Amino acid sequence: MKVILEEQGLRDGFQTLEQVISTEKKLDYINRLVDAGVTRLQIASFVHPKLVPQMADAEELCKRVKKKEGVVYSGLVLNIKGVERGIEANLNHLACSISASHTHSQKNARLTLAEAKNTFKAMVKLSKNHGITVRGGIQCAFGCRYEGKIDEQHVLDMVDHHLDTGIDELALADSTGMGNPKELGDLMFKVVEKAGNIPVILHLHNTENKGYANFYAALQAGVHIFDTAFGGLGGCPFIKSATGNIATEDTAHFAKQMGYETGLDINKIATISKETEATLGHKLPGQLYQLVDNNDIKMI
Repeated sequence: MKVILEEQGLRDGFQTLEQVISTEKKLDYINRLVDAGVTRLQIASFVHPKLVPQMADAEELCKRVKKKEGVVYSGLVLNIKGVERGIEANLNHLACSISASHTHSQKNARLTLAEAKNTFKAMVKLSKNHGITVRGGIQCAFGCRYEGKIDEQHVLDMVDHHLDTGIDELALADSTGMGNPKELGDLMFKVVEKAGNIPVILHLHNTENKGYANFYAALQAGVHIFDTAFGGLGGCPFIKSATGNIATEDTAHFAKQMGYETGLDINKIATISKETEATLGHKLPGQLYQLVDNNDIKMI
């Protein structure tokens, strides 16, 4: 069975780093990730550069990347201005995302939840009018560091809201890493059922060391597309104590051991993580890349 991993390292992975990664290095990583078999990448977010300096080159990066046929290159947008920038950057896939948490919505997008839902409709409409494929996202779907537990019915109501706008894909995010396998698996089963033919994506963080258990639970619930970041990089500037995504190479290895195929060259991705460790001067949260030392990872 096939599992698709969407690489988030260029966006979620880099956005909280103090050290700014050059556009040239980002382009090199994109090309190498595609060469390693990655077919979906979120390469930038169209947010204010003063708030997230790492994304200041979003338009330049998107315009300069050499797109390979069959590969999805996407950008994250949180408002109408972001959609307009994504259109200008010649992207044909945008991730329009709002939060299930009232407090996080105000911190992340400076919008109340009611305002965010109305803005979301407008973002989808504008994107679709320009022939852009839309991934509709719900952040903090499994918990909020400011508000605590997010009511399941509230999340399901937001799922209905998103589906009613005509999105092409639906994504739920455990932005704070607070989800647990039992509750997350139960909710994702209901979401997959609601979505029908609309692909469902899960974005997992490993903040409480449950990311991989949640990955397994979601697989059992029928989810087969997941966001990951090489080396386990990631985090949100507007969430207290946010840490990285589940690591691409670790997740691909885990999936392979269970009989799922990702099409990824784990060694090539682990090598990128190893280089990033050297660039940043500290270890990354991922585990598997640390086994790379001029030799291929031996896997069972």
